[in-house]
Amino acid sequence: MKHIILVTLISLFTIDSLFSQVTPKPPKTPEITSTTKSSSYSFSFDTDNKEENSSVSIKRNNNIYKLSARFNESKTCAIKKMLVDKLGNSNLKVSGDTYIWTKIKNGNKLYHCKLTEDILKIYVDKEFLNSKTIKIMNTLGDEVKDLISGSDSKEHTKRIAERELITAEKELVRAKTELEKVRRRLIKNN
Repeated sequence: MKHIILVTLISLFTIDSLFSQVTPKPPKTPEITSTTKSSSYSFSFDTDNKEENSSVSIKRNNNIYKLSARFNESKTCAIKKMLVDKLGNSNLKVSGDTYIWTKIKNGNKLYHCKLTEDILKIYVDKEFLNSKTIKIMNTLGDEVKDLISGSDSKEHTKRIAERELITAEKELVRAKTELEKVRRRLIKNN
């Protein structure tokens, strides 16, 4: 009898361990991929007069804004005035003909802007700036580009918006026509 009880207990224990739930393995942490919108462009103006040649390169994405420009020294004064108007004098250090605006907060460099006689470099870390300051820096970059190139970004943006409006209006007419066709089919089928 003891033997039967022992065999029964062992059998029950074995069956219980076979059908008992196993602690599941935790799922693997999914890899996080970030999407970054980025745009960059550069242009240069070549003329017969080497002193008039200029170039501007701008890179923008979710985290940074960079501008690098080379221009004729005759434009330095106007660019300097524009920078002082936008960035002020509080973060400005002047050393000879070099003007440097740097804003640091909590040990993080928010922006760095360096102007020499014929070169301008701007670096903005968007992660630490508020949207108002980012907008100021973007506008500043566009204005500097316009000053160097003699173009008008606002006019260019306006022309693009007008083209997009015309395209959207055509799409709206097409969508209304398609909607009317669907309505007619529904009425015809009912």
